Amino acid sequence: MISIKKDFDTPPEKLVQSKRNEHIKDALVTKNEHKFKSSIYRKTTIDALETLYNFKCAYCESDTSAGAPFQVEHFRPKAKTEGDATHKGYYWLAYEWSNLTLGCSACNNAKKNHFPIKGNRISEPILDATGFPLVTYLSIDSDELKGEQAVLLNPEVDVVENHFYFTPDGKIVGVDDRGKTTIEKLKLNRKRLVFWRKKLLDDYLKSIKNILEDFLTKQRDIDQCRYAIKLEFEKITLQQNPEKQYSRFGFFMFSKFEIFFANQLEKKQKEAVLKFFELFKQGEL
Repeated sequence: MISIKKDFDTPPEKLVQSKRNEHIKDALVTKNEHKFKSSIYRKTTIDALETLYNFKCAYCESDTSAGAPFQVEHFRPKAKTEGDATHKGYYWLAYEWSNLTLGCSACNNAKKNHFPIKGNRISEPILDATGFPLVTYLSIDSDELKGEQAVLLNPEVDVVENHFYFTPDGKIVGVDDRGKTTIEKLKLNRKRLVFWRKKLLDDYLKSIKNILEDFLTKQRDIDQCRYAIKLEFEKITLQQNPEKQYSRFGFFMFSKFEIFFANQLEKKQKEAVLKFFELFKQGEL
């Protein structure tokens, strides 16, 4: 999960030009009995969301678009709220741009209708003179909605990077209640996610080991080794790019290089790779 900047005041034109307002009016009357139309909230926003999120799930950073299509996920659940039988869901936000994120099917199915809060839950919006919700009950970064104190992290409003870290075994670890709850509810340590993150690290580690072994056994000279290992370091650097899958894991691979890479090497290889990496960071490799 990485933080994303979304312009809440500029929804996609397709959404604006749709029959959204008619459906909002109906939802305000029928509440969670409203027949929510994915043709309104999904088809009009999916292109913009895929571009915004670099074709990655907002939560796990996986690109599943070549297989199962992405889902448009409601951060605040539209029809009901898990654990609160009296709440009719955030039906008035079903077509609200600031409440829509991009999710893979695994994260979306795990999140379901979970929306724990620490503050007071809003049951219905206050309407303006035209019969529509006041903007303060629509925008996810308004004082009213922020006042609910959502526990689940939202990459569009939270500095999500402050709430978790990764370990070399491919697992994500929460550092506070919000991080831990988000990881638990969205199952961000599910088997396949851990596998692919760990494989990403292992592939780089294998290449580095091979280069160092060739160097220490004199199958490569110093210049050949420097060149080859520089290419691997450059790839690891690029793994932090927001366009890459698991870019936040890539950040930890780079920033915690000794823990993720050097500590997994035998003594001579570790000493060599740390020297090479320090030269790389100084631009002298």
